[in-house]
Amino acid sequence: MKELVTKLSTLGLIGKHAFLYAIIWVDDPQTCMKLKKADFTIFAAIICADVSFDKLCTVAKSFAWYFIWDDQFDCGSLTYDAKGVVSYLKKSKEYFQHQLLEIGEQPDFSGFSQEQQKALLCWNEVGQHIRETCNKNVREVFLDKMLRYVASVDTIDSIFHKGKVPSLAEYWQRRDLTAGVYPVLATLPFAYDIDISMEHLKDPAFAALWRHTSYVVHITNDMLSMRKEARDNQIENLIPVIMMNYGLDCDTAMQTSFQMAKDEVKGIRVVEHLFRKGGENKNLEIPEILASSFAKGCKDVAMGLIHWSCSGERYFKQQEFRDDKSVTFKI
Repeated sequence: MKELVTKLSTLGLIGKHAFLYAIIWVDDPQTCMKLKKADFTIFAAIICADVSFDKLCTVAKSFAWYFIWDDQFDCGSLTYDAKGVVSYLKKSKEYFQHQLLEIGEQPDFSGFSQEQQKALLCWNEVGQHIRETCNKNVREVFLDKMLRYVASVDTIDSIFHKGKVPSLAEYWQRRDLTAGVYPVLATLPFAYDIDISMEHLKDPAFAALWRHTSYVVHITNDMLSMRKEARDNQIENLIPVIMMNYGLDCDTAMQTSFQMAKDEVKGIRVVEHLFRKGGENKNLEIPEILASSFAKGCKDVAMGLIHWSCSGERYFKQQEFRDDKSVTFKI
C-alpha cells in the first residue's frame, strides 16, 4: 500500500509539472485547460511504470507536444495557410535533425509567430533529455519516425480529392502516416534503456510489430471517437469509411472494426512467437532484450492509449460506462 501511495503521489507531481509546462509554452488559456484535462501523465505512467521521475516527465511532455504542434495545422494559424505550412514543415524537419543528431545549426524561427515558434521550442527539454540518454543509433531511429510524421502533414487532405470517399487502402495509407504512433513507439528505447538501430527495422517481424501496434491504436481510437467525429461531420474515421465502401450500417461497421482490432492483436502475438525463434531475418539478430522489451512496450502503448482515451471525457462521460465497461450510443 505504501508503494502505491508513493506512485500516486509521484503521478500527481508529474501532472502538475506537465500543466506548468503547458502554461509556459501555450498562450491560449483554453488550450492549456484542454491539455490539463487530457492528463498525459496517465499514458506516460502506463508505458513507463517503473522508470525515473525525470523520464516520466519527459514522456508526458513528448506526448503533449503532438497535440501542441498538430493544433497549428488543425485549428491554428496554419490551417488555411498553404504557403506557411510548407515553410513551417521545412523548419520543423531542420529542427528535429539538429535536436536529435546535431545536424546543421539551430533553425531561425524569427519569421514565424510566437505561437508557432513555441510549438517547436517546447520540444527542447525532450530533445535534451534524449540526447543525454540515448546513443546515436537510437536517436537515428527516433529522427526517422519524427521526420516521417512531420512530412505526413502535407498528405492530410489528399484523400478528399474531388470529394471522393477514400477507399480502405487510402484511409490506412493516410492514417498510418499522420498519427504519431510510430514516434511514440520510438520513445520506448529512451524509456526502457534499450538499444535499437535502423538495421533492426529491416527485420520483417520487427517492422510488423510496429505496424500491428499502430493499427490497434488507430482502430480503437476511431471506434471511441466515432460519436464525436460524427457530430463534427468528419469522414476521416474508419467506421464511416467501412460503411460507405461496403454498404454496412454503423453497428455492423463498428463490429467489423472490433474484429479488425482483434486480428491486429493476433499479429502482435505472432511476432512475439517469431522473436522467441530469433526473428525472420536470419542474417540479423534481434537481441532478446530488445525483442522482449519492445514487444511489451508496444502492448503497453496500445493499452495505454485505449485507457487514456476512455479515462478522460473527450469522447464519453464516465457515467456513460456500464459496470462491465461497455458503452452504447446512437448517431
